[in-house]
Amino acid sequence: MFSKLKRILHPENMLFKMIILNCGLLLLVTLVLTAAGNYIYEESIAERSYANTMEIQNQVLKSLDLIFKSVEDNVEALGNYPEVQEYLKVDAEKQQASRVELERQVRDLLLDYSRIYSEYLNIVVVSEKGQYLSNDSYRVKKLPLTEEKWYQDAVLANGELVLNPTSLGRNLKAWKNYSTDSYVSTAKLICDRQTSAGIGVILIDLDLKSIQNLVEDITMGQTGFGYIQDSQGHVLYAPKNEVVYRMNPNWVMDGESGRVRCRIKGKDYNVIYSHSKYTDLTAVGVFDWGKTIEGISRARTVSKWIAVIIMIFAAGATVIFSASITRPISTLSKLMKKAQTGDMTVRFENHYKGEIGQLGDSFNAMVEKINELLGVVYKEQKNKREAELKILHEQIKPHFLYNTLDTIQWMAKQYHAQDIVDLVLALSGFFRISLSHGKEFITLEQEVLMVKNYLDIQKVRYEDLFEYKTEIEEGLGNYMVLKICLQPLVENALYHGIKESDQDRGTIWIRAFSESDDSIILKVEDDGAGMSQERMNQLNSWLKLKERGEEIKAYGMLNVNDRIKIAYGDEYGLHYEKRTGGGTVAVVRLRRLQKEVCGKF
Repeated sequence: MFSKLKRILHPENMLFKMIILNCGLLLLVTLVLTAAGNYIYEESIAERSYANTMEIQNQVLKSLDLIFKSVEDNVEALGNYPEVQEYLKVDAEKQQASRVELERQVRDLLLDYSRIYSEYLNIVVVSEKGQYLSNDSYRVKKLPLTEEKWYQDAVLANGELVLNPTSLGRNLKAWKNYSTDSYVSTAKLICDRQTSAGIGVILIDLDLKSIQNLVEDITMGQTGFGYIQDSQGHVLYAPKNEVVYRMNPNWVMDGESGRVRCRIKGKDYNVIYSHSKYTDLTAVGVFDWGKTIEGISRARTVSKWIAVIIMIFAAGATVIFSASITRPISTLSKLMKKAQTGDMTVRFENHYKGEIGQLGDSFNAMVEKINELLGVVYKEQKNKREAELKILHEQIKPHFLYNTLDTIQWMAKQYHAQDIVDLVLALSGFFRISLSHGKEFITLEQEVLMVKNYLDIQKVRYEDLFEYKTEIEEGLGNYMVLKICLQPLVENALYHGIKESDQDRGTIWIRAFSESDDSIILKVEDDGAGMSQERMNQLNSWLKLKERGEEIKAYGMLNVNDRIKIAYGDEYGLHYEKRTGGGTVAVVRLRRLQKEVCGKF
């Protein structure tokens, strides 16, 4: 039992591999689905909380806008009263009687306003000359109120309502002795109705109770809370909470609205904020993220246990299913080992369907086919010997050709026919290199020598029609090139360039030089008749084609190009260029190959 289990758990055992593979896939899928589900659920909770809180905050900001818009309208209306206008412009020293009467009228107006608007705790009217009236406050120091920051801010705001969340250090004290954190101060510049010039400032201290209920509506679950801060980060109103004063104002100053996650006293908090353009106030909602996702944590724990249970059942099902597949394959493996030793009597008892059944039938058919093939082995051996004899017979022909040429050369020397000797030597060298014992690659030095032999033979025929020159970069001669890649191009240069030219004598250049560490360039140039640009474009387009029609008549160059691309790759090959001064240049690009590399091609 232990040995069987050990065999099953062996890493090379197919059953073991299938169990590991299937269980691994199941585990991966389960983990991905569980993690994705938890993530999606958590994100949906966060998005829903964000949307709900943002909607509440926007409503609160709209209500705050209405409150402060009402304050601004009332200040504007109060400042437009004729009595207030006259009081702000009266000269206290020159118009004593008028000033006293105007003060009485304005004070009555302020008392009326404070009775109508109970949330206006304090109303102060200050002229640009420094005289002031209030319904419920007095100046602490004799310094003029025009030097107060709130007064100067209102003047700089040029008619816009200015909010001052803090009144600490202000040169005003209420008779009813309100605490500085129980109201928010607002101020607005009053302008002359005739000249539109600033003539004073009206200050109203607004009771925070009017906005307290609005702020308390910003709730986030059981532990969340909301508060209001101004553009400088000063808290306008906030419930009593130690977290508020640990908030960094810069967290909620990026854009008109948004959310950020921060860590305070070891806990993660989600902060959602909205900004009002009118009041320049920001409504902020803060909630404990850990409390919010408590339900998600419980769901995550339950999903993990469900995943474990699924994995246990899936592993059991995988073992049973995998065994049903691997058992017949294991049997086939044992039968194959017997057949490998030469026992061709083995057969697979096939009672399976599907792919296993097809595999068993194929094994039985294979064994029977092997038995049939054994009967023809002797015949194939006989055919092989006959083929070897044919190869030996073919090898005799080149040797017979070389021997015949040597005999002609010897006889020519006997008769002192040096021209014939040279011609036979060139022809013999040409055939010897072109055959090269059946090799596909020869050295560049041998390829150039074969071309020289060819041209020497042609010079005997055409006498002074042409001359040729070779320029081979030092060190390139020992690199291997594809055999007979230059001779067809030299032949084209001679027959289609030099012979068709009107000049008496032409020149053919064979050049070889390095292009890079991986490639070399071979060029065959002639100063002959050349070709039209249209013909050259046609030839280069043919060279780029992989399949060509039978009507294309350029076998030599196409053969060279195709052999190069097959041997080296599509980035190598042949193309034509015009030669400066007349003629044609055939450019061959080859891979730089050492002798030991050529055996791989």
